[in-house]
Amino acid sequence: MPRRLVFIRFEGGAIVIVRLATESDVPVIHNMIQEYVDDGTLLPRTRESLYRSLPSLVVADAEGELAGVVALHRLETHVAEIRTLTVAKGYQGQGMGQLLVQFALKLAEDTGYHKVISFTTQIEFFSRCGFSVIARDTVPTKYYLDCIHCSKLFRCDETAMERVLVESPVLHSVNRYGRQVIQLHDVVECEPKAKAIQD
Repeated sequence: MPRRLVFIRFEGGAIVIVRLATESDVPVIHNMIQEYVDDGTLLPRTRESLYRSLPSLVVADAEGELAGVVALHRLETHVAEIRTLTVAKGYQGQGMGQLLVQFALKLAEDTGYHKVISFTTQIEFFSRCGFSVIARDTVPTKYYLDCIHCSKLFRCDETAMERVLVESPVLHSVNRYGRQVIQLHDVVECEPKAKAIQD
């Protein structure tokens, strides 16, 4: 997965770095997720599963404090799934979730995925991020890989949504060694409270 940093300045002056997660982030990510597991919002994740997901985990780092996390999980050759989208309770309402989703979408596009899906209860949020509701049976791989093992299999309250990836503001150039260079501009298109200051 491409390695890229995005620097964002939020209202109040806090600088947030969106980056790939590291092993040292996993205990904090697990605790963040567990808060939402306890109130029934999220399905549980073990620390072991998070360590296995490290190549696909992205975090929002607010000056050393993790403010959120999202996972981009490969389902099929050209289909990825957004999972484990979590924003720390002290950072909600600031556009952090949209920031993480938009970053994950750019990573998906760079990796060569044609579309990204999400199974979610937050239909309005994902609609704002450009996702559309689809029939659950159009994603059979999800069922056989995950749903069949889920404790909510027969009482699932999640809706399947997808975002088809289209042309984005990615500029391509060729450097003096003949290699293609990808420059990403205006990555973040979320709340006006956040402003990109460097890419």
